[in-house]
Amino acid sequence: MSTYETAMSGIRILPGCWRPHYPWEQIAWISPPWPSQDYLWYDFPEAIFTDIGLLYLSAVNPAFPVVFPDLPEVPWRVTGQGIAFERDLPNGISFGGSLTKASDQIVAAELHISNGTDGPLDSVKLQTCIFLRAIKEFSAYTANNKFVHLPSHGWLPFPRAREITSGDGRYRLGWRAGPTALDLPLMATVSSQGQRLVATTWYEDTYSMVSNPAHPCMHADPAFPRIDPGEARSIAGEVIFFEGDLEAFGDWFADRMDRRRDKRLP
Repeated sequence: MSTYETAMSGIRILPGCWRPHYPWEQIAWISPPWPSQDYLWYDFPEAIFTDIGLLYLSAVNPAFPVVFPDLPEVPWRVTGQGIAFERDLPNGISFGGSLTKASDQIVAAELHISNGTDGPLDSVKLQTCIFLRAIKEFSAYTANNKFVHLPSHGWLPFPRAREITSGDGRYRLGWRAGPTALDLPLMATVSSQGQRLVATTWYEDTYSMVSNPAHPCMHADPAFPRIDPGEARSIAGEVIFFEGDLEAFGDWFADRMDRRRDKRLP
């Protein structure tokens, strides 16, 4: 007999929608593994900044003019365990990505860019926004439920972490800028309904962490290395659901980073 717990348990990854008046946006809906009728909305990606301009923006913002406005809609392709897409830009650059259920608590994320122009593509920094308003346990309009990890300080809420301007870490705080204050490449949002959380990371390709409490959202935004003409590059990250407190999660994540580094994990 089907019950709420059985019917609404498990990670689900679906083609989504947020702003239907921007048909070119690429939104995925991701449910947590515990029983829930709510979904995260993953803006995947939200923006691609480069040395030749803002190649893609999922919305319209007059403060950030794009190189190619009014792009066509690109449907998601449903795969065996998730969804994927590919987009070609008018100048010969193409990009795409996939979100795949990797385990009962992990969604594997992949993004790739191919440079079909006759010049290099440099300073490639993306925004990959996880919009939290649609999932009630993470939806508070605050940055105080978003946590990052700093050397000598441990886990701190994002607003407190921004008060520390030391460059003792590797990963940045702020929109494509800010001090290299963090020693773990992720942001975690804790639940209002018990000891559990959701986190986002691009591992070594993570560049900066940020949150917009008025949105509300969280970012672990990645960067690509220089992409020469005719070259393609890809990066891999994860959306992680974890049941436990931040300290337990930090230990789990550090172990996972070690195993990835030693190539004991894909």
